[in-house]
This record gives sequence, structure tokens and C-alpha cells, in this order.
Amino acid sequence: MQSSASIQPYYTTAVDALYAIGRTYLYDGKIAAARHLLEASLHLLEVDDVPPSQRFQLLLLYGQVLIVDHLLARGGGDVERIFATVEQARQLAEASQSQRDMADALSLLGQAHYFAAVLGGAIVDDPHSGRYDEALAYQEQALRLRESLNDTRGISESLFQIGVIHERWQRIERSEEYYSRARQLAEQHNHPFEKTEPARHFAIHALMRGELDLALDLAQQALHLREEAGFKPYQPLDHLLLRDVYQAKGDQASAQIHARQAADLATSMGYPTLVSTIGDTRSRLSSSSPTS
Repeated sequence: MQSSASIQPYYTTAVDALYAIGRTYLYDGKIAAARHLLEASLHLLEVDDVPPSQRFQLLLLYGQVLIVDHLLARGGGDVERIFATVEQARQLAEASQSQRDMADALSLLGQAHYFAAVLGGAIVDDPHSGRYDEALAYQEQALRLRESLNDTRGISESLFQIGVIHERWQRIERSEEYYSRARQLAEQHNHPFEKTEPARHFAIHALMRGELDLALDLAQQALHLREEAGFKPYQPLDHLLLRDVYQAKGDQASAQIHARQAADLATSMGYPTLVSTIGDTRSRLSSSSPTS
């Protein structure tokens, strides 16, 4: 008869495979499939023979999937489930005393609070309102841990996430300082995913300033980097930014091409209304409608 110790390697193999499949679904934009797989897997793995570190791995990925779903659904995701999932991951990290796991959980918790605020209507906000305070506090905690671990990918992620909070407060120069540091680190250590968002937000800032050639160059870079990283879910947002830049340049034909590409991608992923709910970048950042 097999003992629990002899069973654990099978769980390890299973969890590694489930994580790889779930991550592949996420990157391919198969959000519903990723949710179904991870929900079922986490339910089945509620047994003592599964080490907490392996359950943490799946919980963190599940939290990422739920946040992406919430963003693409423009606030239509399950917010309570997002926070419950990420908080559960944080508790497992705390129990294991793994600083890396704790940093990853804190960063994701910060992202959850950030998107809850953004998709709740807090686009351009007063820093004294307190609506981004929790998001900032969690990212700053994550950044300190990641710096102590020399986790360059994580440092780049947290720097960017802190930057977007300053952007919401319209502290544009301050946000660009964080984006520059995040991009430099990602480029230096070749973290493909982390290269993308700083380029995209620099493009947004250039568009807002009317520097249209620079905005176009940066927006094209962002889309190329996103494709290079193989992350499909946010590609519709990259195409919509290019649509906005081309519209500002008066090139309606190119703008329509990118609008169609955004709509086709969003529909293929199960979010057919994504494009219709996102207006022009410049008007979004000067109003209270949801943005990313």
C-alpha cells in the first residue's frame, strides 16, 4: 500500500502540468477555459497530500486569470472571488514564509485593488481620496521584498504598477520615472512581458501631449512586444491605442484596420463588447469612464 509520501510526486507532476496548461490558456486568450481548469483543479487538490507551495502556484495563476477577465469584461468580473483567491494565496505564502511567494501575492493583491478602483470609475483621481492607497501600499511592500531578493522581473512589475497609480493621480512626470526604471530593468534582463506596458503608457502620454509620431512609434513597439511575449488577452487594447493614434493623425483607414483587429481579437476571446465599451484614449483619461 502506498504512503502519502510516495503519492506526493504524482501530485507534483499533476500540479506542474495543470499550471502549464492554465498558463498556456491564459496567454492564448482562452480565459473561460483557464478559469474552468483552475477552478476544477483547485477543488480537486483540496487534500493534505498537496504541498501548500503547489496550491499557491495554482491560486496565484487563478487570481491572474480572474483579474484579466475582470479587465476585459470592463468590470463584469467576480470581484469578491478575485479578492478571496488572492487573499488565500497571500495566507499560504505567509504560512510558508516564502518571501518570493509573499511578494508575488502582495503584487497581485495590489493589482486587484487597482483594477477594482479603475473599473469602479476612479480614473483620474485625487491622491487624497484614498481609493488607490491599498493598491500602492501592497505594491510598495512587494517592491521592497523583490529588491531584497534581487527579483528583477518582479521589481520591474512593481515599479510599473506604482507608476500607473501616479498616472491616475495625474503625476505624469512621476509615473514616467517609474516606467523608465521598469522598462530599463526589463530590457536589461530580457523580461518580455514587463517590457510591454511601459512602452504602451509612454505612447499614451505622447498621444496626450500631441506628439503623434512618437506616440505611433511607441504604440507599435508595445504591440510588437506584446506579440513577442505571446500574451494575447491585452492585444485588443494595443490595437485600440493604435486606432486612437491614427485617428489623431487623420489616418482613418489605418484607424479602422486596427479597430477591426481589436474587435476580431476580443470576439475570438469571448469579449465581443470590449471595443464598443472603450472610447478614445484622450477622452478616457480626462473622464470617469473605465480604462486600463
